[in-house]
Formats: sequence, structure tokens, C-alpha cells
Amino acid sequence: MTGHVVLRTRAEMRRTEAVNATRKDIQALRALAVGLVVLNHLWPARLPGGYVGVDVFFVISGYLISKHLLGELERSNRINLGQFYSRRIRRLLPAATLVASVSLLAAWALLPFSRWLAIAQETIASVLYVENWVLAAKSVDYSAHNEAASTVQHYWSLSVEEQFYLVWPLLFLGLSLVAIRFRLRRRALLALGVVLVCALALAFCIWFTYSNRSPAYFVTPARAWEFGAGALIALGGPHAMAALRLRLPDHHLAISGTAQYLGYGLIAYSALAYNEQTFFPGFAAVVPVAGTVLVIASGPNSPFWSPNQLLSARPIQLLGDVSYSLYLWHWPLIVLAPALVGHSLGTRDKAVLLVAAVALAYLSKKFIEDPGRTKLLRGAKPIRVFAAMAVAAAMVAALCGGLLLNFGKAQAAEAAKLESLIGEPCHGARSLDPRNNCSDPFGAAKVANVGQNEAPWFSAPECHPSADPVVYEDQQILADCDFTGGAQPEATVWLVGDSHAEQWKAALYELARIHKWKLKESLLGGCPFINVNRAAFMGAAADQHSQERCLGWSTQVSDRIVKEKPDMVFVSSFGAGETIDDGTGRPQMDQYKDSVTKRFGDWTAAGSRVFVFRDPPLTLHRTSPDCVSLNPQQPVTCTNAREEALAPDPVAEAAKSMGKPNVKVLDLSDQFCDGQRCYAVIGGLQVYFDNDHAARSYIRSLVPVLSQRFNEARQ
Repeated sequence: MTGHVVLRTRAEMRRTEAVNATRKDIQALRALAVGLVVLNHLWPARLPGGYVGVDVFFVISGYLISKHLLGELERSNRINLGQFYSRRIRRLLPAATLVASVSLLAAWALLPFSRWLAIAQETIASVLYVENWVLAAKSVDYSAHNEAASTVQHYWSLSVEEQFYLVWPLLFLGLSLVAIRFRLRRRALLALGVVLVCALALAFCIWFTYSNRSPAYFVTPARAWEFGAGALIALGGPHAMAALRLRLPDHHLAISGTAQYLGYGLIAYSALAYNEQTFFPGFAAVVPVAGTVLVIASGPNSPFWSPNQLLSARPIQLLGDVSYSLYLWHWPLIVLAPALVGHSLGTRDKAVLLVAAVALAYLSKKFIEDPGRTKLLRGAKPIRVFAAMAVAAAMVAALCGGLLLNFGKAQAAEAAKLESLIGEPCHGARSLDPRNNCSDPFGAAKVANVGQNEAPWFSAPECHPSADPVVYEDQQILADCDFTGGAQPEATVWLVGDSHAEQWKAALYELARIHKWKLKESLLGGCPFINVNRAAFMGAAADQHSQERCLGWSTQVSDRIVKEKPDMVFVSSFGAGETIDDGTGRPQMDQYKDSVTKRFGDWTAAGSRVFVFRDPPLTLHRTSPDCVSLNPQQPVTCTNAREEALAPDPVAEAAKSMGKPNVKVLDLSDQFCDGQRCYAVIGGLQVYFDNDHAARSYIRSLVPVLSQRFNEARQ
């Protein structure tokens, strides 16, 4: 009797696996996954958690690849690695290379040169399938947090998949050889190995997400368990479904249909409920992954009322067919379209873009993907396929090299043009001085593009790492600057804060040269200088590591100021973007007031005078440099209403409320805005480097007015 059941079970498994070859439910999952991602990118406020579509793709990939590897092992006790890798290359590389190349050329033609460097670098990373690691590194580099997205940023998920494809067959092959050597059950040993990988990867994912949230989203080890979850379906799914049919022959279809609804419900819940503040992937990723597992594991056979029957409709199946190409094409269109139409995308623009992306995806599938999989180098030895991949990568790298060469030339030309404007009376903020009789301070941009030379994070030749630095995690966060020219210093000065303090260096250095100061600067991007926990940055909840980093740095800096008693401390902080939490639950202004008052009180008690730079206005929803590059003759298009752009500055407000003569606020808002608007171009110069940092040349043009305001404040 037992043998008869085993034979029936194996027959059921073979029937299940045969059906799996053309599973419409998986095509429907692909359609759902790409739909979630695309809609999230087009309308993030409407579908804030649509990024979980990538997790759905990962589970599907883990299932299909593991099923293929298992089938090859059971047929021949081996895996032909060369053939496996060459099939993956023929399946994925042609379309990915085409989209990357076309996107690169379009960016060259349409986007300002300030975007070229990042796009070229990331395109090279994408064709080498390491884009996820590049983005992980950028995510912990504060100076890159406002960098506009590249045309290939979405290739990070392809990089994760390719890294999975590289390692996974080796794991299966190794465990299979162990099973043969020690006469163990192959499926059981493979399942045990995959469970171990999933457990370790999920534990790492949860820990790393909560300790280093930003890079955790991109790194491969934090995603490996999602592929493993799909692999477990391939290893145990046929057994489970066959057993279910045998034990509950009258109910197994109803159970499958119910499981499908539950699975799709979990995916839908995560897509609608998650947002940028969700700690993801972390434990939150279990929900969409579990939903995908339920849908795949429930199998293709289901009752008429199941979602699989509804999702077998031809339009949905077609969307699943083109899902890979649609994923490739949609993002570069989103990045490039504003430059093409000359304005931010509206609802109608986005609808047209969506239709264009689907059309390109269909053409790409028909003329690139399918021939690449079925005809291109079919039957060729793997070495020829690998050589073709190397040639394709070299061609893309050559295009990137041309773009980088032109970037260098364009940046040098713009830098020279900026230098030539410095002495002009109507240059930058000087055009606002009525004594200079400048006709139109808000007219056309004389320099249409902002390059890296305009970044606020730079250092003067007079500055060098401190011999007695503030150190946190082996990072020196203190520089000594000597602007005395060998004379006796007139004052000792500190500059403290985040990147919004750093943006004032171009002007403060000039003041230091005029007044012969010795200056120390300690600046840490994204960190308030007060001794309170930073709960969030730009709306995204802060992870444990960033909280500890900010508190550790700010405490050390404050202690050093109290100990060294400098004559003056200049400070600024992005209070509008840095949410703090002192545990009281009070409004941010109240929390900032108490914390700033305490910190400034410590410094002034030590004998220092405190000068607070009031934070400049923000550029709101638009990236100002890109807007100006598209509208260099009409930069007023890029202005914002003063009441919206000039966000409340809790640090400056707290300083004012202290009412102390040794705590002053330097407010230069009138150098960015008039009574109604805040401007992107003043005196021919671009005001902003990115969304919320002023450009170096414009800050330097503020020296005359800053010097005047400083002299008035210190009297």
C-alpha cells in the first residue's frame, strides 16, 4: 500500500511539474510585479509601496532557476555551468545592453552635463552587474543623497539577480555532490541547505536594515533569502501539492484558490501600506515574499473563482510576457522625459509615457529578447557567448568613455566662465545691490549648468586634517584652517553643523582671510549638532547606526568647543529636514528650542559668541539646476513662492528666542528671495547646486553683504 502511494505521489509530482512549464499564474505575477514598480515610479504618492514588485520578481527568479537546476541534476547528476551561464546571458544581455546604450546616448543629448558623470559611472557598473553595490555605497555618502537618479539606477535589481545566478548553481552542484558522495537524499539536502541560507540571509537582512537602512536596500546578502524562498517552492512544492491532492481530493482546489487570494492580498497590502518610512527590506519584506510564495506554491490548478482564472486574461498575460523589457524601458523614459518636454511630468505626460514604455517593451520583446533567447548564438559554445558579452560590455564602456571625456571638457569650460564673471559688479548676489544699477538681477543664466566644481563640500588650501581630531568610527571629522598668513590670529573660530553649514564655507573662508582667523571646522552631513536623537531625515526614519553616529559626533564636538573656548562659533543645520526626538512627543519647534538653547548656553558660558546662519530657501519639488539648464533664458520658470520655499528654521528661531547678545542670527534670505518669490538664478549665476544646497559661486558672491551683516551682528 505504501509503495502504491509513493508511485501515485511521484506521478502527481510529474504532472504538476509538467504543468509548471507554461504557468499562467507566474506570468500574472510578473505582470503584477512590473505594474507595481512602474506605477510606484510614476505615481509614488498613489502607490507608495509599489517597490515590493522587485521582491516578487526575486521570488519568481528563485523558483524558476532552482526548478531548472533541480531538473538538470535529476536527469544527469550534473549541471553544465557553461550552458547555464550562456543561457542567462542570451536571455538577459541583449535587451539590457540595448536599453543602457540608448539611454546613455539620450542622456548625452538631452540632459545637462552635470548629470553625465554619474550616468556614465553607473552605466559601466550596470553592464558589469555591480550597480547595486555602487548605489549602496552612494546611499551612505551624504554628499550624494541629492544626486539626481541616473538612467540605469533600476539596474540594481538586475545586478542582484545576476549575482544570484552566479552563485546559486554552484550551491546546488556542491550540495548534490555531497548527497551523491554520502548517499543522502538530494532534495532533502538541497532543501536543508537552502533553509540555512534563507535563515542566515533573513537574519542579516533584518539586522542590517535596522542598523544601516540605506545600503541594506541594495546589498545582495540582504536579498538572498527572497530567492531562497522561491527555491524552497521548487524543492518542496511538488511534494506538498501532490500530498494535498491525495489527502484532500475534494478540497485541494478550494484550498489553492483561497491561498492565491491570501497571497495576492499580502502583496497588495504591502504595496498600499508601505512607504518611504518603512524599514525595508527588513522584516517588512516577509509580507510580499510570503504572498508570492503562496501564489506560486498553490499551483496553476484552481477553481473558477480563483484569482488565477481572472488573471489568465490575455492582456495580463501579454503584460507578463513583456515585463522584463517594460522594467528596462520605463525608468530611463521617466528620467529623460522632463528634459524632452521641457517641464515636470503631469498626469497626461505620465499616461503617454506609460503607453510609450509598453510599446517599446513589446518591440524589444519581439525583436531583441526573443531572438536573443532562441536564435542568437544558439548552439554556440559558452566561450563564444562569454566573448560576445565582453564585446557588448566593451562597446558600452566606450560610449561611457566618450561621455566622460565630453563631461571633463564641458566642466572645465563652465568653470572658466564662472571665474571670468567674478569681478563683474552685477555678478551673483551683487546684482541685488541697488548701488550697482543692475537692470535685471533675475534674468538669463550666464552659466546654464552646474558642475561638481559648484559643490559646497570642498576645502580651502589653508585647511588640513587636525592633529587632534574629532574621531568617530575611525573617521576624522575635524579640520584646522589657518587664514592668518603668518600673522597673529585676530580670532579663533569654529564652523559646526551638517552640510547646510558646509554650504557657507565659500563665503566664510573669505571672511576668515579678511579677518585673519584660525578656523576649525567639524561638519557631518545629515546630523544636527544638538544632543538629541535624530529620528528621521527628509521624512525617512533614521536607522540605529545613523542615530548613534550623529549623537557621538555632536557630543564630541560640543565638548571640544567648551574645552577650547573659541572666540566665535558659526553654526547651521537643516532643521526643516532633520526630525529630532527628545522623547516628549512635543512639536519640533519646542524640542529644537530646548535643545539648541542648552547647547548654545554651554558654548556661551565657556566664553564663545555664536552666529547662526539662517537656512536658505529650498527648491521644493523641482531640482533647480536641471530646471535652469532646460530654461536658461527664462529661469523665472524655476522660481518658487517665498512662503513655500522659505521653510521654518528651528535652529534660527531658537537662537532668536534666547534674546542673548552673544547669540546672533545671520539671515540672508533677502539674497535669495524678494517679497514674493525665491529665485534659481540671480545675477546670471545658478543659486543652487542641488535640491537644498546653494552653489559655491553664489555663496561666494555673498561675501560683501555677509561681511556687512556679520560686522553689524558682532557689535
